[in-house]
Amino acid sequence: MLLDQLTEAMSPYVFFEIGRARVVPFVERPLTSFVHDFLERRGQLGDYTDNRPRAVRCVHPLVTLLEKLDAVSRRYAREPVEPDGFARHYEDAAHIIRSLDRLPAIEQSPRALADDMLGEKDIAAVPSADEPALVLSDAERRAGVDRALARISTMFWGPRVSVDEACATIREWIRGNLS
Repeated sequence: MLLDQLTEAMSPYVFFEIGRARVVPFVERPLTSFVHDFLERRGQLGDYTDNRPRAVRCVHPLVTLLEKLDAVSRRYAREPVEPDGFARHYEDAAHIIRSLDRLPAIEQSPRALADDMLGEKDIAAVPSADEPALVLSDAERRAGVDRALARISTMFWGPRVSVDEACATIREWIRGNLS
């Protein structure tokens, strides 16, 4: 494959973020490769060794949910508030909560996981249903969140969740799982 074809081959894929991600608990997902898929489409896969692992351990979405709730709480409280850095987390968190019953179970309860993440300093605090970031009663901060969500609206596909609906979903989940 020529270097100038790399962008074309990679464009429809999301890149892995390599870092300090917690992989316990995890969800095992089948793994593919944009390079192998590209070669297969071109009829060239047989010319190379297929060295892909069959699956990869991915961060369980419950971990991601707790991280997003922590980020929303911390960033909303900052002065000055910069909602562009966290506004998308509201909708992401609501979608994760709505999908939890379809995900593989984990050995820990959400509260035990949150306490473990707090102890490991993966989060700063266990989320609370009455967090100002989830109540959005400050009109100025709320307006900033609304503007930030409007700016990124084209980044989303599929069913949208309003910030009010997302906050209600999150607060209900927290009350039932972390309180």
